[in-house]
Amino acid sequence: MVGLLLVVLGLAAPEPAVSIEHPERIGRFLSALGGPARVRVTHFGDSHIAADLWTAPIRAGLQARFGDGGRGFLLAGRPWSSYWQDGVRTATEGDWDVAGLRGGLDDGWVGPGGCSMASDDPADVVSVQASGTFTAVDVHFLRQPAGGCVEVRFDDQPVQRLSTRGPWPAPGFARIEAEPGVQRVSLHPAGGGEVRLFGVSFDAPRGVAWDALGLNGARATRLLSPDPIGFAEGLARLDPTLIVVSYGANELNDGEFDLRAYEADQDRVLKRLRQAAPRADCLITGPPDMLRGREAPPLADAVYRIQRDVAGRHGCAFFDIRAVMGGPGSIRAWRRQGLAGRDFVHLTGRGYAVLGEALLGAILAAHERR
Repeated sequence: MVGLLLVVLGLAAPEPAVSIEHPERIGRFLSALGGPARVRVTHFGDSHIAADLWTAPIRAGLQARFGDGGRGFLLAGRPWSSYWQDGVRTATEGDWDVAGLRGGLDDGWVGPGGCSMASDDPADVVSVQASGTFTAVDVHFLRQPAGGCVEVRFDDQPVQRLSTRGPWPAPGFARIEAEPGVQRVSLHPAGGGEVRLFGVSFDAPRGVAWDALGLNGARATRLLSPDPIGFAEGLARLDPTLIVVSYGANELNDGEFDLRAYEADQDRVLKRLRQAAPRADCLITGPPDMLRGREAPPLADAVYRIQRDVAGRHGCAFFDIRAVMGGPGSIRAWRRQGLAGRDFVHLTGRGYAVLGEALLGAILAAHERR
């Protein structure tokens, strides 16, 4: 925790053990830190990101150093029972239909977070309560021919009624200014048809926001599933300064797979992200060290090589999470130290905090050297 302490004190962080490879490729992001505008990082990934345990210390450290730009984008309510975000309380009341997760409807209209919540019952409600600084709430929803109305409330007080009706399916957005002191945002179907919600973003005009948009069991190709127009418009609305991509663990858990197809898929994913957010810098992180059964995944080195190659072709920086842990086979030592879980894939809260401190330190060191 030494690095975070130095950040809070406003001092330079020590040189990290593992540095960001090709930091010049995220030069716009590094230069924007501490500037007059908000800096948003949108971090896509699998279960390692979904829990927000890895991303929380990075967010906290950057906000302590460069200012609080808001809690960022959060899913509406609680689309799955273990959905958790640091400093956030979410709730779902009633019978909402979830789209985008395993076993549910998946028509591609899921928003930047990869899933959505739908209901037409005025008795249902989803709510998000976020700590920290924000001056506006940006509501992301689906416009559709049979769309109903949704009432937005701040701390249980109605502030705006939105119509989600439109001539064809398309993402819709509504930015609502928030007075100081507002904490809880709730969304209520208000008649006229189905309301389908993608999420809400808690925004401030300056400082850093870090979105943690992970889904359990996701592979990088999950980013190819959403409707291309809807995904592009949703990501453009977020307007990230930096996109971070963290996948690979679930692919490695598949065992043997076609490496040429895997590389082609990674190229397609990065192409889609680049087209949707052409001004954003890009950072790819390799997957943590892991075991598949009792052995290391046979294609782990090949996946790392491909991810580095894809990063180079698409102008992305790279960060080696496995090296942070100590290299191939380090997951066993992490388990003995209480940093990794029993499955030898996921980490404990302490383990994710170590990874978060490592990436935070690498970002701060690259910022100092720019």
